[in-house]
Amino acid sequence: MRDDYFKSYKMFKFIQLALLVIFAVFFFLYIFLDDNLRVSVFSNKVLLTICVFLWAFMLYSVACIIMDFRLLEGHIVHDHVLKRAIYVDTLTGIPNRFSCDQIFEKYEDAADISTLGCALIVIDNLEQINQDHGRSSGNIALKDFSSVVERISAHYGFVGRNNGNEFLVVIENCNTAKMERFETELQKEIDQYNKTSAGYEIRIRIARLLNDSQGFKDFRELVARLYGIAKV
Repeated sequence: MRDDYFKSYKMFKFIQLALLVIFAVFFFLYIFLDDNLRVSVFSNKVLLTICVFLWAFMLYSVACIIMDFRLLEGHIVHDHVLKRAIYVDTLTGIPNRFSCDQIFEKYEDAADISTLGCALIVIDNLEQINQDHGRSSGNIALKDFSSVVERISAHYGFVGRNNGNEFLVVIENCNTAKMERFETELQKEIDQYNKTSAGYEIRIRIARLLNDSQGFKDFRELVARLYGIAKV
C-alpha cells in the first residue's frame, strides 16, 4: 500500500513539475517573441513588477517541487530500511520468520494451492559446528548457507529462515521434476562450498511435499504436514 502511495505521489509531483515548466516556457516565449508586448512590459514598471513577481513565484515553485522529490526519495529510502528491518533476518540477510508469516497470509485465502510445492531444509549439523568450532563459525555457516539457498531459490520461489536452522521453501507450479532440480542444484552448491569451507562441512536434510499429490486446501495444513514429515 505504501509503495503504491509513493508511486502515485511521485507521479503527481512529476506532472505538477512538467505543467509548471511548460507554462513557464510558454509565458517567456509569449512575452519575448511579441515585440510590442515585450516593449510594453519593460517600459511599464507595474507590468514589469508583476512579471518579475510571477517569474520569481514560478522559480520558487520549481524549487519546492524539486525539494519534494528529495524528501520523497528520503521517505522511500527510510521506508525501505524499515521494511528490511521487519522482513529480513538480521544475521543471514534473507526473509525472516515474519516474512514466512506473510507467505502464510498470502496463501491462506488463495483459491487454488493445488500446484504448490514446499520444502523444509534443516542444517543437520549446525549444533555440532557450534560445539566443535564455536558459535561464530556456526553463524558463518548459517550466513553462507543462506546466501546459497537464496541464490538457488531465486529461480524457483520463496525461501525464508523460519526458525533457527530451518528454512522454508515455497514453489509455485511445482511438480516432482522441478523440486528435484531445486534439490540437486542446492546440493551441488553445498558440495562445492564444503570443499573450501574453513574446517567444517554443512550437511542438510530436506523434507518436501507436493500438493498436487496431497490435495490440501489449506496452506497451514500443508505446512503442518511438511513439518510432520521432517520430524519422521
